[in-house]
Amino acid sequence: MVKTIIADDHPTVLKGLVLMVSSSEKYKVIGTANNGQELLELINKSDAELIIMDYKMPLLNGVDVLLILNERYKAKFVFVTSHLDEWFVARAKELGAVGVISKEVDEDLLLSMLDKIMNGEKIFPSEAEIYEKLYAPLKHKYKLTERETNTIKDLNKGLEVNEIAKKNNVSPDTVKSHKKNAFEKLGIKKATMLAQLFNRI
Repeated sequence: MVKTIIADDHPTVLKGLVLMVSSSEKYKVIGTANNGQELLELINKSDAELIIMDYKMPLLNGVDVLLILNERYKAKFVFVTSHLDEWFVARAKELGAVGVISKEVDEDLLLSMLDKIMNGEKIFPSEAEIYEKLYAPLKHKYKLTERETNTIKDLNKGLEVNEIAKKNNVSPDTVKSHKKNAFEKLGIKKATMLAQLFNRI
């Protein structure tokens, strides 16, 4: 059985994940944590083979945990989270995580994905899945145009205006115009405020 630790700061979600993972005879949950600090302590004193964790947790988030461990721990790290955007997925890959799975998946799909991961596969959401999860609802709710939506998408990736212009073969002034219009519709003043909007969708 795969020795597994699960971490999530929402008790109901944590309980649900434990039940789902434990329903398979392939996995044994040897510990749970409610925040990143507890998770780090559990990892350091266990021989877990699989770590399932949320991204957003008190004290230390999931990315913080991976940064601190700095590849010293050989377990497989998987995020099961509602936080799906390009920056986070890229960062998770960079830090050695082997999967980012949506909290919306059902038990069968979750276990199937975990089985694939334990067999050496890596599972991350596609760009199309991220668009449907984040940007399509934003576009619909705030009546953004396609160009405004794509500009928001690029800004959320961390791209600057000149980079977006070059990527889309348009002038920086055109990008600035789309950015201005989108920000007015969204009621924000800077790209860092996008996370708050995503949380409200």
